[in-house]
Amino acid sequence: MFGQNRGKAGDSSRGLFQEIPSIPAKNTYFSPFISKNIWYKNYDIGSEERTKGLTWERRLFETMLESPLKEEMNRQDEKGGDPMKSFISLGKFIFAFSVLLILIPNSSLAWSQQAQCGNVNGSLNVLTINLLFSEVKNRETRLTDIANFIKNNSGSVHLVLLQEVVGGALAGTINSSLDLQKLLADRGVKYNLSYTLANGLPGILSVGNSILSQCEILFSLSKTLPFESEEVFGNFEIPLKRKVLMSRINIPNSGKVDVYNTHLCSNCDPAARFQQAQVLMEFIRDVEKLIIGENPIILGGDFNTDLNIPDDRLVYQLITGGGFIDTWGSFNTCVGQSCCPGDGCTFAVFGDPYAVDPFTGQKETPERIDYIFEKGMHSIGKSTVVFDSFSWVSDHSGVLSNVILPY
Repeated sequence: MFGQNRGKAGDSSRGLFQEIPSIPAKNTYFSPFISKNIWYKNYDIGSEERTKGLTWERRLFETMLESPLKEEMNRQDEKGGDPMKSFISLGKFIFAFSVLLILIPNSSLAWSQQAQCGNVNGSLNVLTINLLFSEVKNRETRLTDIANFIKNNSGSVHLVLLQEVVGGALAGTINSSLDLQKLLADRGVKYNLSYTLANGLPGILSVGNSILSQCEILFSLSKTLPFESEEVFGNFEIPLKRKVLMSRINIPNSGKVDVYNTHLCSNCDPAARFQQAQVLMEFIRDVEKLIIGENPIILGGDFNTDLNIPDDRLVYQLITGGGFIDTWGSFNTCVGQSCCPGDGCTFAVFGDPYAVDPFTGQKETPERIDYIFEKGMHSIGKSTVVFDSFSWVSDHSGVLSNVILPY
């Protein structure tokens, strides 16, 4: 769920969206040097003004150069030396990096070929799961259980939407979605990855959203939703960003599907969450207007929207009023209803050891707040809640839906 909220909604970020690169399935894309310096910068690369008209490869390259230049200039300034030496050092760095790209074609910016989904057969299997960023001790085990689940399902989970993807020194990992991607690759299931940073200090502790796709990712975009000052514990509040991540995927011999992954504010004023949902839906409409033709859409994530709470229903109604269908609700005859308590619970399911308030130690209340919506698909083949007994992987359970493509 990630945080609580008592503040007023703020302004969303400037600009319609930011384009971000995807990471191919083959895990040879960063040298150790590059991963330390720009891993957290290469996704949320900068202001619209700075990046306008630039390819993401160039933006990534410029961002990489920015860090060592600043460090060198600071050292020269502290020593009372000539800042121009910084530019000499920078020139050497550019030359060395250029040689690196030539000598190591499968590393850094010379991306390996993306995975191509070949087992779609007219439908997509989509999983959404909130990874619980704050639990570190058992994270590797939890990610391993997710990887094994996917492998044991014949590797046919084509899309995985992840929220609370954590990274940084305090988390003990560069990026937990990258960890999951590697675990899956070790099991012979290759995924491409797109990621957007939402909160935190890169390199120290950061939280974001990711999309893992067995199908080729053509491009990805992100949008910051209205800021909320969310109550973390007691009366202590900090402003938190929420994001929506969009990836357009290519299905061989079929067509394209637009995939949106989001995470709305937790336990905030329902009016504030509704404002975030409005910006989310506006973003989807704006993006889809730019793409020629009618495109089937997947929208999933942690919406923190409990249909047992009357004011929360406005978010759900906004989404379904926009032509989206609640896959779990439709397949399980529970449209517009929570069905929790019952089979619909996706958060704090009875027996989940992770669903405990970290400050009070009290058990959380079960809710259905994680959803997968579809628009423009032919039909819904199946939808079920997973990780809801025995093999707990988070304070959330996952939603796994099969959607029949319209092609």
